Amino acid sequence: MDFVLNPDKERFQLTLVMALLVNGRTVLDDFAWAPGCERFAKALCEFGLEYMPQGHQLVLNGRGFQYDLPSLLPIDFDEECNVMLWTLASKDVEQIYTFAAEADDAGIALVAYAKETLQKYFKVKILTDELAKLTFNFASEEPALKKDSLGNVGYIMRNRLLLRGTIRSDYLTFEERSTVHDQWTKMLMYFGVKMKYESRGMEQLSELERRMMIARGQKVERTQFTELSETNVITAHDYFVPGDSTEAIAFALLVTIANIPKTAKVCVKNVDLNSSRAGALTCFKRMGASFETTSRRERYGDVYGDIEMFPLNSGKRLQGRRFSEDAIATGIKDYPFLAVAACFAEGETILRLPKEYRAELRPVNDALAENLRKTGAEVGVYDDGLVIRGLETVVNGSDFDCGGNPEIGLALSVLSLALENDEAVANGEVIETRFPGMLKKLNQVMTLQNEKQDSEEK
Repeated sequence: MDFVLNPDKERFQLTLVMALLVNGRTVLDDFAWAPGCERFAKALCEFGLEYMPQGHQLVLNGRGFQYDLPSLLPIDFDEECNVMLWTLASKDVEQIYTFAAEADDAGIALVAYAKETLQKYFKVKILTDELAKLTFNFASEEPALKKDSLGNVGYIMRNRLLLRGTIRSDYLTFEERSTVHDQWTKMLMYFGVKMKYESRGMEQLSELERRMMIARGQKVERTQFTELSETNVITAHDYFVPGDSTEAIAFALLVTIANIPKTAKVCVKNVDLNSSRAGALTCFKRMGASFETTSRRERYGDVYGDIEMFPLNSGKRLQGRRFSEDAIATGIKDYPFLAVAACFAEGETILRLPKEYRAELRPVNDALAENLRKTGAEVGVYDDGLVIRGLETVVNGSDFDCGGNPEIGLALSVLSLALENDEAVANGEVIETRFPGMLKKLNQVMTLQNEKQDSEEK
């Protein structure tokens, strides 16, 4: 069975921003809208972006760095999109901008959240501050650059700094301990922005420096160095947005834990394989899942390819693993799928969250634990993540409730299908919104089980 996934939403959003900055036309090949991205494209039209679907292509016309500046800024996107839109607006520090919403409880809460987010990422001068309306100027100075517990710049801030530096022709440099979420960096480089992005370690030191560090017993860790230089024009390039790696791990999980023929093969096409986005697939592979990357392609400044997935051989089980904050950070959105996999693994699986995510994801951990304990697996919730001890055979589990979280909903839907439950995951309407068509495709995989049963009966 072969499947085509929805395009990666995060990469598609970044591509639309890039298309605005291009001085000319950008063409997306094998085009399909990622969920919610057409609405984001319409918001970018206020800055001057033009787009037109033409068959299997999307043609976008950008304005370069001379894009328009709306006075009323959108505030009803997720944090990543809001910050990118506001960064575009921040090139003019004289213009007065407005956040506004309906003067009801929802509108007041929305403007308050937008104000909090604004002050988290920007330096601004607030002119008027009303319950459902905020007016302000962007400041020319930048907030202090802070690194997270892993020694990296948070990816939303990272993307914002690189975008702002590009549109203002600034010089920018920073060093990080590891590579996390570098899709935007690689996209900027592909479209011709003058950047240096490289690993650094012992080889960057002089012979004298190396000898002195060895004599002191000091260890040189590899770091990731980013340098942005002045770029006057971004030229047009064709581009392709690969498939969503979250959807890919959903397929891989189902093929692994469902009772389907051992000879079955499921292939998902053109998956985003950027290591800073698809890290959960690497973690799942470490647990013993059987899948291989085929037709690996390094194009458009990054990497994508097809993934062929197979059921585990008879007598084999997934193995419990300990995943560090660094490993989880590269697949933070796919955390629930690893938790489900751990219920089927031999031994103990520890999923440690980076410090910056622990408070935010505590409700996610509590919800996962409440659902996964219904399988009989032992699930412990701790301040820094989850500890799960799996079962040799998981046969129980029903009445799952995702609480309106699409990633939890999709992961629990995979679990429910594998356990042959008839009922849908409660509060799972968001699954179709975020991952359109996925439940139908996963059900198609389960037809392999029916074919197996028919064959055994004959």
